[in-house]
Amino acid sequence: MCKNLKGGFQFLLSPWQQVFSQTATPPTRRYDLDWLRVLAFGLLIFYHSGMLYSQNWGFHFKSQYLSQGVENAMLLLSPWRMALIWFISGAALRFIVVRLSFSHFIISRSIQILLPLLVGVWLVVPVQLYAEMSQKSGLNLCFWRFYQAFFDLSHPIFANNQAGIWPHVDVNHLWYLRSLWQFTLLLVLILPLLHFSKVQALITRLCELSPLIIFIVLLLPLCVLKLNWPSETFRYPMGALFLLYGYLLAWQPGFYSQLQHRWRALLVMFVLGYVLVVLGYHFIWQDPKVSQWQITSMDMLYTAQRLLGVMFMLALAQRFLNHDHPMLSKLNGVVFPFYILHQSVIIGLAFWLTPLQLGPVWEPVVIISVTFLSCWLFYEIMRRSDILCQLFGIKPRQQYSAKQRRVLSWIGLLLISPLAVELLT
Repeated sequence: MCKNLKGGFQFLLSPWQQVFSQTATPPTRRYDLDWLRVLAFGLLIFYHSGMLYSQNWGFHFKSQYLSQGVENAMLLLSPWRMALIWFISGAALRFIVVRLSFSHFIISRSIQILLPLLVGVWLVVPVQLYAEMSQKSGLNLCFWRFYQAFFDLSHPIFANNQAGIWPHVDVNHLWYLRSLWQFTLLLVLILPLLHFSKVQALITRLCELSPLIIFIVLLLPLCVLKLNWPSETFRYPMGALFLLYGYLLAWQPGFYSQLQHRWRALLVMFVLGYVLVVLGYHFIWQDPKVSQWQITSMDMLYTAQRLLGVMFMLALAQRFLNHDHPMLSKLNGVVFPFYILHQSVIIGLAFWLTPLQLGPVWEPVVIISVTFLSCWLFYEIMRRSDILCQLFGIKPRQQYSAKQRRVLSWIGLLLISPLAVELLT
């Protein structure tokens, strides 16, 4: 009976087992994508610092020095910044899948994503909620008393802040980790279809066509989604689609070669698109009297600029950054802890610097500089402890035996299981 059940289970999993742990040799390491990953996450510090000063865009905390002009600069990044991160994430998954077994992939990815997320929502994000409630709700409480109350899920001071994984325990900027884990599971479900020979041949044939045709083919699903999905939550299906694009195109050298050869044309189109986005933002999105067709046209332009920005960044990286560097490996290790920490550091600094009234120039300079220095200092401290490394997504320095890795995996699964259940229900 047990043998029959085991045989039936293996038969059901056989399409996935054929995808994982492939014997085929993967392409050489993509240094251009490594550099893009470092730069894309680094830009988040500048972008989220800018959110403190944007006059019309909501954020957890706002500086007293608001400006509409900063929004023009942020529109250079806003359309494509997260789309690029999702694309790189999908490409990274393609390289990981070929190296791991099915079970190892699910377990290791779940721990590597959800353990830092669990640490983040309980230890890092509360600073943001404290600053937000102090500014918007007039919270009159020191941070340490607030933090003690934070662990009480039914505490009355959070009556108006119930949104989150658990009551008032929200992800804030860590929504990417939550969605990355969820989208990874969804991607795994369709992996046998994606690796079907005819699908792979179709993708390869597409990448041999002109960049304009590739652009149109990739843009159409985005436009359909944008027309049929509420704007407030569009970032989720958009992220899932770019994750899929990254996975499918990761091993397509023809795609990157096409982009590299036409990077100048992409530059011209990107600059033109940026100018049109800024004009549309001020004369359409900011005008309550415009008609619906104008808003829809602007939505389509912004969506096109989103994809164009990703393709342009990939072209630049392929042209100028496809090489190794002694610092690249360390910078890649810095990305994850920087991402987890940066927004709380930004908002915490803005909150505690507000009474000093440093002015609209020095305040952002101090916030950005101290954020980079603080995150780097935290990283240097954390990387010296293997326990902290596991909690903040840093690769441990020590090599562990197979038995030790199994024990650590069971401990990790035990810690993340309540969070995983919440995210799946």
